[in-house]
Amino acid sequence: MLKMIELPYPLNALEPYYSKETLDLHYNILYKGYVDNTNKTEEKLNLAREKRDFSNIKCLEKDLSFYGSGAILHELFFENMGPAIPTEPNIELMKQIIKDFGSYAIFKEQFTEASKAVEASRLVYVSVGAKMEQIRNITM
Repeated sequence: MLKMIELPYPLNALEPYYSKETLDLHYNILYKGYVDNTNKTEEKLNLAREKRDFSNIKCLEKDLSFYGSGAILHELFFENMGPAIPTEPNIELMKQIIKDFGSYAIFKEQFTEASKAVEASRLVYVSVGAKMEQIRNITM
């Protein structure tokens, strides 16, 4: 059974960049919904296995993927955000961003535009490849 993680900071800790109301919505409504629905789907899957009735397996697997990934992505968000986060990357990361995107400004612009284009409650995150070979913006 999936359990909600504790929010590692107060709801207002990300202000002024992320409002208390928005964080409350993401933690207490959206994230809680993903966790609750992941657990409900797991219960339905357990029942299907017990009865050996897999007539609805496609829907259940899709729901598990959707709700489970929503919970995981919110946890990644909560664990990687926090008060007093630097506004610019360290020198090593900045060099890699310039190599991969041409400039920090272009990186920020691409990330911002990707964030605007994401549908529903999906996320955009930055991925650093093995040994920092390449940085990518990934939408989910």
